[in-house]
Amino acid sequence: MTQESPTPVSLYQEPDQGLSLDSAFTFHCHAGLACFNRCCLAPTIILSPYDILRLKDCLGISSGDFLERYTLRHPEEISNLPLVFLDAFSAPGGCPFLEAGGCRVYAHRPAACRLFPITMGSQLTEQGVVDHYFCRKLDYCQGFAADAEWTVASWQANQGFGEYEQERREWFTIILKKGLEGPLDSYPRVQDLFYTIAYDLDGCRGLLSDPAFLQAAGLEGGAAAYLQMDDLELLQFSSRYLQSVLLGEGAGLRLIARRISLSF
Repeated sequence: MTQESPTPVSLYQEPDQGLSLDSAFTFHCHAGLACFNRCCLAPTIILSPYDILRLKDCLGISSGDFLERYTLRHPEEISNLPLVFLDAFSAPGGCPFLEAGGCRVYAHRPAACRLFPITMGSQLTEQGVVDHYFCRKLDYCQGFAADAEWTVASWQANQGFGEYEQERREWFTIILKKGLEGPLDSYPRVQDLFYTIAYDLDGCRGLLSDPAFLQAAGLEGGAAAYLQMDDLELLQFSSRYLQSVLLGEGAGLRLIARRISLSF
């Protein structure tokens, strides 16, 4: 039976599970394998804001168009924060970027795709976020029979995971911390405001023209104009701002959602 939605996943893991960065495994995926592309037919891929930025730029579309065409939105079970999943379930072909020759957005593929067959979960400790790694050995995958040997760390470096991990870390920390402090307000405008600021960069850019939002965010005209011109700076601002209003002393999202004039 065709899967219709992402498999439920947990972002949290017990500290005594998993691999270390020095753990070794063998793996090599290539088009010559009989199982090539099979793992892309029904993947559960959570997209970070940076994943979305890279993919929408690769496709030459707005973030709003990307979210509408290629993603599903589900609340994270503990924090109640909206998560964005790649929609690999609306069509029988699986991942919308899968072609006969492989991934058509390979150079800009999401962090989860880069890390596979390694998966990760994280734990919030007094020292910060601690990551735990796991090797997902699918029964049909022939890539593990290869001679190519990696450590988790060398695999990350080979796949360009570091850049993605650096840019998604603050967003991920927000989710973990909010899960410990208590769930996000279920008020629809609050949920939509978080979703817009976190994931829809072009929608967030629209907020920068709203005086009520600029006042709440403590932004002056020059700073807002600078953010209007640079997606990565805007993404980094959005993470800092959400951390402030959800976990700090800033005005709550419910209050801000009532004041702003942008229609969701």
